Amino acid sequence: MLATRFSNSFCVPASLPSSAGGLLVKIHPASPLDRPLELQNETSIGRDESSSLTLAQDSISRRHALIEHRNGEFFLHDLGSTNGTFVNEVRVNTPVSLSPGDRIRFGDQIFKFLTTDGIESQYHEVIFKMMTTDGLTQVYNKRFFLDSLDREIRQSQRGKQSICVMMLDLDKFKSVNDTYGHLAGDAVLAEFAKRASSVLRGGELLARYGGEEFSILCAPATLEQSKLAAERVRAITASAPVITESVEIPMTVSIGMACYCGEGELDADDLLGQADAQLYRAKQNGRNQVQFAI
Repeated sequence: MLATRFSNSFCVPASLPSSAGGLLVKIHPASPLDRPLELQNETSIGRDESSSLTLAQDSISRRHALIEHRNGEFFLHDLGSTNGTFVNEVRVNTPVSLSPGDRIRFGDQIFKFLTTDGIESQYHEVIFKMMTTDGLTQVYNKRFFLDSLDREIRQSQRGKQSICVMMLDLDKFKSVNDTYGHLAGDAVLAEFAKRASSVLRGGELLARYGGEEFSILCAPATLEQSKLAAERVRAITASAPVITESVEIPMTVSIGMACYCGEGELDADDLLGQADAQLYRAKQNGRNQVQFAI
């Protein structure tokens, strides 16, 4: 089974606002320097500089949304924004009562909503997830993946058990962004991660490696077992188009795979390089396929 230990080097504020009834914590795009936003009786969100929370991105409307604190509850209102306000990926059309842990998206900016009750533990849980998880796709991030791969290589060398790694790249993704815009591109990335996660089994770890590139670690696993996992991911990716804002976007993925049985010296860069070379073969041979070293 894959280990989940992870070293904590993320910068956490020494204290949290003690008087806050609620907080917004930014999780995508995230920075260790981002402070949580303490919510007031009315907290406005938008591109306008007069907003309580100013988000200076093109995907944000000037007056995008409002969070109202009333009778001990927090209510989220969309103010007719162009790109929408979403709670747990459901678009807000009428005022919505927020619950602790809700994932709120304004355009391409994603936040977690926390409340006073147990806020210290909630906050540190969110921070740990930010350290290990990609905020957009909600799968593991590159840093966690590489940490896990290093451990599994050492375990493979001790126990002479086989592990496999895959590099995956969404086909013609640049044309999605160019044709439909980066919000549609984000939707495609999130949907791919959701589909791929749904067909992975125990010992198979999915991570976003960067951009439209993902990686999967299978440990312990033989080449044949990993080929079956790769084919499950490839098939479900191509099974249906991604539907966003009434537009259907076809989606396929190319996959390169490399395995290691614990014999001889090898590090993470070597194994990833082998998988990346197979990914290049998959692209060159027509995309939407799995390639592996013989």
